Amino acid sequence: MITSSEKRISLVSSLGAGILGAGVALLFANALQPFAVPALLVGMVVHGGAMVAMMRTERMPAEMKPRWVVATEWTCWLLMLALLAYVAWNLAR
Repeated sequence: MITSSEKRISLVSSLGAGILGAGVALLFANALQPFAVPALLVGMVVHGGAMVAMMRTERMPAEMKPRWVVATEWTCWLLMLALLAYVAWNLAR
């Protein structure tokens, strides 16, 4: 069983990896430009899949979750949808 301490450590590690990745992307922005859209799409699929998996493993109805958790989940989905629309709009131009 995973403890809350282990979950926090994992979260901080993931956050650090994300910040590191952002730093690498900024450092090599010109060279990585062709990979921007594929990386965004893969990241969205992986993150979205993990969100769905997490919701399924929790097996807790939305009514029982704290409001901030439900709001965060919906905000995340809406932001990913907005990002996808932005990418599609720029590719269509």
